[in-house]
Amino acid sequence: MTTLLLIRHASNDFVKEGRLAGWTSGVHLNAQGQREADAVARRLAKIPIHAIYSSPLDRAVETARAVAQCQHLEVNVVEALGEGRIGDWTGKTVRELEKTEEWKQMLAHPVGFHPPGGESIDEVQKRMVAAIDEIVAKHPHQVVAIFSHADPIKAVVAHYLGMDLNQFNKIVINPASVTVFSFGERGPVLFRLNDSDKLPSFKPEKKQNKEGERKENKAMPEANILYDLNPVTHITVGAIGKPGKRTFYLQGRQGMTIVTLISEKEQIVALSKGIDELLERLGVGNPSVLVNALEMELSQPVEPLFRIGQLGLGYDAEQKMIVLVAYELPEDETIEVANVVRFWATPDQLRVLARHAASIVAAGRPICVLCGRPIDPEGHFCPKRNGHGEKATLA
Repeated sequence: MTTLLLIRHASNDFVKEGRLAGWTSGVHLNAQGQREADAVARRLAKIPIHAIYSSPLDRAVETARAVAQCQHLEVNVVEALGEGRIGDWTGKTVRELEKTEEWKQMLAHPVGFHPPGGESIDEVQKRMVAAIDEIVAKHPHQVVAIFSHADPIKAVVAHYLGMDLNQFNKIVINPASVTVFSFGERGPVLFRLNDSDKLPSFKPEKKQNKEGERKENKAMPEANILYDLNPVTHITVGAIGKPGKRTFYLQGRQGMTIVTLISEKEQIVALSKGIDELLERLGVGNPSVLVNALEMELSQPVEPLFRIGQLGLGYDAEQKMIVLVAYELPEDETIEVANVVRFWATPDQLRVLARHAASIVAAGRPICVLCGRPIDPEGHFCPKRNGHGEKATLA
């Protein structure tokens, strides 16, 4: 039996305004949506999900990533899982459209009706069902999560229940809700519809581990927010110690409050890259910001609160702020509550942070051009020299 979780994306400003987003790019989760995405990730944390698929639209992918991070999975983007294309209706509010004859016609008999320049709900249903049937066939006896949109999910529910698609608007699918089907010998069976409550831990048949499969499913602990610096007045990274033995820090300040966390070098590298990718995708911030090295120095004394286990980035379109979330590295992987610090910063502040972080990392040991390993000041054993000299010096 395969268990299918159909999840609608979390809230965004278009949902809040009653506006039809369609295939509009750049529609991101707002503050409420980020909370909803975190909540659905916690609700699904104890469910052994084997694969995650998503509509290519930002609001769906961002919701999927919240769950994927918890489940230690990748998000597989499938275009056929996207929202219905609504053509000229894109960007308009429901209140505007309710006055038109086309809208009334769509409500009365949606099958075969095409919004101006768009696709009909039966066309949406056809591509959705084809994609889902293929996904279910790929994952026998597993749990699969699919992130999509309200009308496509309603159309899928109508199909698997054998409903007249003209009645699909009688189904309600709320933001961040979960609809559950099981696929077994009797075909698809609806287990939950539009669920926003605690879900049971679905346990399909156990299979022997194969190379490349996850060995375990780790639950995401509850967040115990120690500091919520919103906004930061300053945020930086720094390193203390000699090359090869440096300790890296992430530090944020709000007024007189300073929070310092110990980080791994790899986390600083990933943070710099992640900020650049997020800002490029959002199209915000000034790409030509200047970095003043003196202003980016760590504030003294450096008294770390904890060592970072995981870092995450999010964007609040309402505030036009980016939140950097740092989770404490747990001593026990089975903990139910994790200490968390959140740093809220402007895109420009994080652009500076990314540039500074890159320079801090680059200031360490130089890299051998032959083997790609760091070169120690006293010399470097290079496996690519084929025995020609025990050490490759800096000179």
